[in-house]
Amino acid sequence: MQVTILSEKITRIRSEILVLGYFQDVRPITGYAGEVDWFTNGTISSLVLQKKINGALGEATLLATSKLLTPKILLIGLGQKEDYNYKILQQLSSHTIEMLSRLKIHEFTAELWGQEECALDLIGSLDVFLQGFLSGFSLQFSNQIPTAFNLLTHQTRRVNEMTHRLRSYGQIKAVPSTHMDGLHIPCRGLGSLHPETRR
Repeated sequence: MQVTILSEKITRIRSEILVLGYFQDVRPITGYAGEVDWFTNGTISSLVLQKKINGALGEATLLATSKLLTPKILLIGLGQKEDYNYKILQQLSSHTIEMLSRLKIHEFTAELWGQEECALDLIGSLDVFLQGFLSGFSLQFSNQIPTAFNLLTHQTRRVNEMTHRLRSYGQIKAVPSTHMDGLHIPCRGLGSLHPETRR
């Protein structure tokens, strides 16, 4: 599986689909979803105002746009900001990879949802995200699992650290056990992982 760490403007991302998160109780919308909202002339905000979406935990909304290089956006509801934690990040990651498999997505670009807004540890969030990703693999969709993904971050100075962490996963062919805020996720096999960095 090809994994690329990206620190680029959302307008420069060319991917099959963007997978972005937003909180139910944070307005205006922040993070990469806020940037997409801006560049699409308030598409997301308009849906929120019309009460068609609200960012409830686990809510998933598929959007199409011609205003970005990436034509599809999957919005993931992160729920209430004050309730957000590593366990929710892991659960959302697991749920999302199942959705992407059902949609027959081969390559996607995502962020570590809520990591920056909630000041979660970057490397801990990376571990938890990948653990959820792996636990979401289903035998039913094993031949439809994405073969590559890009991970977005605004933290340009820590891109090399994230890439180094990914390389360590590849060497041991597993994501290490994670203990974050009482969440324990055992070590899982990762198979072939090929990390890259692109800025």
